[in-house]
Amino acid sequence: MSAPGGLEARSIEVPQRGVDWLAHALSTAPADRPAAEEAVASLYASVGRPPPEFVWVRSPAEAATLLPVGKIVRNDDWQTVEAQIAAQVSDLRFRLGRRSEWQGAVSALRRVVREGLVRAINSTLPGSLGVGWAGQHEADWLAELAAPGNRFDLALLAAWQSLTRTTGWWWPREGRCVMSDRPTTIHTDVNSLPHNDNGPAITFADGTGVHAWHGQTVPRWVIEEPDVVRILTEPSIEVRFCAAERLGWENYVEQAQPPLIGSVPDPGNPGFDLRLYDLWDQINLLLVVNGSVERDGTRRRYGLRTWMRDPLEAAAATYGLRPDQYAQLLRRT
Repeated sequence: MSAPGGLEARSIEVPQRGVDWLAHALSTAPADRPAAEEAVASLYASVGRPPPEFVWVRSPAEAATLLPVGKIVRNDDWQTVEAQIAAQVSDLRFRLGRRSEWQGAVSALRRVVREGLVRAINSTLPGSLGVGWAGQHEADWLAELAAPGNRFDLALLAAWQSLTRTTGWWWPREGRCVMSDRPTTIHTDVNSLPHNDNGPAITFADGTGVHAWHGQTVPRWVIEEPDVVRILTEPSIEVRFCAAERLGWENYVEQAQPPLIGSVPDPGNPGFDLRLYDLWDQINLLLVVNGSVERDGTRRRYGLRTWMRDPLEAAAATYGLRPDQYAQLLRRT
C-alpha cells in the first residue's frame, strides 16, 4: 500500500460509460458555432420563439459585459424564454428514470464538472448572470439522460446533447442569445479535476484565467507565489491547505514551525517517522513518507489532515485500522 494523501485521498475514477462525456467536458476545441446555433434555435422553437440573434463572446467573463449582473427576479419572469426553457429542462430531468448501473459514471462526472470545472469558471464572473447553461459542462446530467432505457423527446434530447458537444456556456434571452466559446486550455490532475502547479488551470481566448489546485479554485499567488506569510493570513482553510501543499509540506513546516505534537517510527515504512503537527484551527497535520519510490528515486512526503492527537492512531485511521493493527504492517509498497 502507498501512503494516502493529496490526490490519493480524493481519488476519482470515471467509469468507461462516462469517458465520452468527460471528453466533451474537458474539450478545448473551437466551438462548432453552426451546430450550436441550430441546437439553440430548436430550443427557442420548442417554446414558441423564432431563432434569436446570436452574439458570441470569448469567455463567460466577457458575457458579463453584455448581460445584467445580479438581476432581480420579477413575478412575470416565468414568461421569459429562458424561464420556459428552464421549465422544459426541469420537467425532462424530473421524469428521468435513474438506473443504478449508470450512477457511478454520473457521480464521478458530477464531481469533476460541478465541483471542479463549473465552480472554477463561476469564479471568473462578477456575479450571477441570470438563467443560462454551461454547454459542455452540462455533461453530467446529459450522461444521465443518455443512460440505457431512458426514452424522451428525441429532438429535445438531441438539442441538449448537441450543445454539450459543440459549445461553452450560453444565456438565452428574448430575441438574443449570448454564446461563449470553450476554454482554450484546461489542465487537470490524474482525477480530471482542474489543476496546474505552474499557472492557470483554465484559460480563455480573451485572457481570462482560473488557478486551481486539485479541483479547488485558488488565488493566483497560491500557484505562482506561495509563501508562509500569505498562507498564515489566508482566511480560507481550503485555500491555505492548497497553498501549503503547493509550497511543499517540508518547506512549510521548516518555515512556519508549527508545534510538533508527536513523532514515532512508521511501522509500515521502516527508516521513516510519522510526524504530527498542530497546524491551525484545531486541524492537525500528519506528515508521512510514501512507501513507494518515485521514478526519480525520491520518496514523496504527504501532508494529511486529521483531528487526532496521536501520530500512530492518525496513520492507522487512513487505512481504516486500529493503531495495534497498523503497527504490525509490513513495509508499504
